[in-house]
Amino acid sequence: MVNTVVGMAAHVLVVEDDANTLNLIREYLSRANFHVRSASDGWEALKAIKAGPVDLIISELVVSDMDGASLREKCLLNPETRDVPFLFLLAKDQTERHVSALRSGVDDCITKPFDPIILVARVQAVIQRRHAYEQMVRVDPLTRLLNRPSLERDLETELDRVRRYRRFAALVLMDVDSFQQVNKDGGVSMGDLLLTCFAGIILTSIRTMDIAGRYHGGQFMLFLPETPAEGAQVLAQRIQTQLTTIADTIAGLTVTFTCGIVMAPEHGEKVDLIIQRVEDALSFAKQEKRGGCYVWQPPAGAIA
Repeated sequence: MVNTVVGMAAHVLVVEDDANTLNLIREYLSRANFHVRSASDGWEALKAIKAGPVDLIISELVVSDMDGASLREKCLLNPETRDVPFLFLLAKDQTERHVSALRSGVDDCITKPFDPIILVARVQAVIQRRHAYEQMVRVDPLTRLLNRPSLERDLETELDRVRRYRRFAALVLMDVDSFQQVNKDGGVSMGDLLLTCFAGIILTSIRTMDIAGRYHGGQFMLFLPETPAEGAQVLAQRIQTQLTTIADTIAGLTVTFTCGIVMAPEHGEKVDLIIQRVEDALSFAKQEKRGGCYVWQPPAGAIA
């Protein structure tokens, strides 16, 4: 996936065997605050991609050794590079190749000779479109929190940081009690409104370093770095109080949620394991008391 963040310079790889064209592209992209790396053929490009992050590739369609089309195919076959935006450089009279390239799904084609200012504008437009697309596919359309796939990917990254730097974090799974009954009594629109309010409360309650996402249906998950179990429980209670107040105000409903909590790395270091354990903690909490909160504990005599 593209790693571009708004306000940060993107990394552009230029695959071009003509020194004059390469220098022209490098000069103008560098002036526009892009980090530019170069390769003279497809094999050098593949090495450059492995060496560091790439947010966009500009390649001559025909280069020595491996042409741009072959490079594009290899990037598409690699999960780490298949979503990297790709632009082809073509001669002005190559209409047939231009059409073929666009039909292959390449992000854009630029004909030579080109206006360097137009080149920079097209590069910026492609990266901005891809960034907007990634933001769209990362979030749940209703709540605007992370969706489950994005949430799990971010958890993987954060747990790796916990392991590497010997830190700790809390994972919280919250489930709206009797959510199906809310949908039944008030309609789906009422349920959607409740979830939107819940998400808004979460966003205003967490820190910028925390991660929040919609896990499933009426379930939300929080990852809280540097937070002990007691701190996670305090935060959950604060959210609980606000949700109950808002639900009563806007719909006259008494709404609570039940939550489970696990600690990393104390209760596990792998995503699959801690998610299973936080689900177990939530299930136990629901059996004990709706609206309660339970911190996962290993069974008596078991090895965590």
